[in-house]
Amino acid sequence: MAAAIAAVPGERDRAVNNTARQTGGAVGIAAAGAMAGPPADQHRSLSGFHAVALGSAALYVAAVVLALALLPGALPGSRRDA
Repeated sequence: MAAAIAAVPGERDRAVNNTARQTGGAVGIAAAGAMAGPPADQHRSLSGFHAVALGSAALYVAAVVLALALLPGALPGSRRDA
């Protein structure tokens, strides 16, 4: 994302950021719907959406753990001096 914003003039960086955010959201929703299963089978579709939600939650937890482990000063009182 940073490379895409750096490649455009300054007055268009917000537009590139908003376009990427909206595109990512649309693709994410489409992928979640595709992974959940066909809507005709309501029980299977609902179970699929639960699985997608649990998978998403697991990815968020993993991202937080990685951020806390890899970013210096992410935890209060744990500032690493380089």
